[in-house]
Amino acid sequence: MLLLPACSDRSKQANGGSDSNAAEGRQRSVILISIDSLRADFVSVYGHKPKFAPDVPTMPFLQELADGDGVVFEHASAPSPWTLPSHMTLLTAMNPVEHGVRSRKFSLSKDIDLVSDRFKQAGYKTGGFFSAPFLHPAWGFGRGFDVYVPSADYLGTIDAGNALSAAGKSEEVVEIHHQSHTDKETGAQVVDRALTWLESEKNYEAPFFLFLHFWDPHYDYFPPAEYAEMFHPGYDGDIVGDELMQLDRPISPDEMDHLKALYEAEIRYTDDQIRRLFARMEELGVGDDVIVAVVSDHGDEFEEHGNRGHHLTLLEEVMHVPMVISAPGLIEGPRRVEASVSIRDAAPTLMDLAGLPAWTDRSGKSLRPIWETDDIHREVSMDLFRPAKRIELMGYRHGMMKGIQNLKKNSFTVYDLAADPGELHPSVGLITENNPFARAALDFLNKVAQSHHQTGLVKEEAEITNLLDDLGYSASEAPQNQPKPEE
Repeated sequence: MLLLPACSDRSKQANGGSDSNAAEGRQRSVILISIDSLRADFVSVYGHKPKFAPDVPTMPFLQELADGDGVVFEHASAPSPWTLPSHMTLLTAMNPVEHGVRSRKFSLSKDIDLVSDRFKQAGYKTGGFFSAPFLHPAWGFGRGFDVYVPSADYLGTIDAGNALSAAGKSEEVVEIHHQSHTDKETGAQVVDRALTWLESEKNYEAPFFLFLHFWDPHYDYFPPAEYAEMFHPGYDGDIVGDELMQLDRPISPDEMDHLKALYEAEIRYTDDQIRRLFARMEELGVGDDVIVAVVSDHGDEFEEHGNRGHHLTLLEEVMHVPMVISAPGLIEGPRRVEASVSIRDAAPTLMDLAGLPAWTDRSGKSLRPIWETDDIHREVSMDLFRPAKRIELMGYRHGMMKGIQNLKKNSFTVYDLAADPGELHPSVGLITENNPFARAALDFLNKVAQSHHQTGLVKEEAEITNLLDDLGYSASEAPQNQPKPEE
């Protein structure tokens, strides 16, 4: 059905929910935006003030979404500190152990559908535009999308055409020219290709589900020059922007401050590209009537605990991520939610707001009861599995208490985030009658560990492997003690 302009619908839906969509006999379009490597504490919505430009917000457009009919989740956690398992969780509403894609060696079971499948089954046009190699269809992404293509020129060597051809959609694949893995402004490419799809055959007029993945805040930090100047005016030092992951190179505090300014510039550039997307949709008459969620998959470490980058720990600098959901007429905003939640629950929430039936076979649930009835605090699961480095961590959060189980060292560490937000004073979580949090955490994590699904083996092309190595993701051996892969 045609998507009606928002100006005539706001009063009708002021107190509505998903039932109001059905009552009006229409479906609302939905956009899910993931911004790679975006820490919550660098987002102006969460109170961030840049050191060299304290009056310049990093994400003013996200603030506008939040200040309208929006919900800001103050304590949202990523399911994993790296791209692949976090995005699989985002699109399946399953914890990493649950969906099984904890390592790049494994792909999602063919029996597990994505949120895109659900919207497609409901009659939506579905488009996905990704800008990182770990969202390639080889791992199980792309299901349920009419179009699912790389939208960054540096991914041009990845054989997305053949992968989509196997699903019968090769005619939808656009030609993408290869530049290099140092492609500096992928956000514009994502928006350009998404708008091309929306406007082709007037897809914006039908209810659509659009998934957009932005890459620019991921290291290395090469923002456009005007954005770098915006966040560190007059800088004349030697930092280029690729030093964070030169692990043998010491970085002085002043140099780290400039790297953070470049990171802020990348964030603002991405926010401006999202603004451009919505400005065009408003011109098309649909911008104010879209349900939208903006999340991140993980953050980055700037040596807060001696580390750089991510994929190393379950500490807050990589696990605390932004999550904002906006739904004009369906959310009486603005609202800020203090409960502990996970991006695992973003897709079920979007399905709920759009009036789609809920999943019944996975751990992710709609967050709507939290802001409508003060249903506080979800039990949150986190996971990090790196066999090559002998790292296997499982994390648990409930409220402001957090526990990390180290399966290799057989230890359990507790953090009180209210008293110790920097996680500088952990305590050993002994499982005793006097430590109910530790007992609850271990009980929960034991249930998570028993929830795994069968996985497939990834047939990773050499081009993908080379690109991942160039980006700092060296290959690791296959996980141990995993279910037998599907043939």
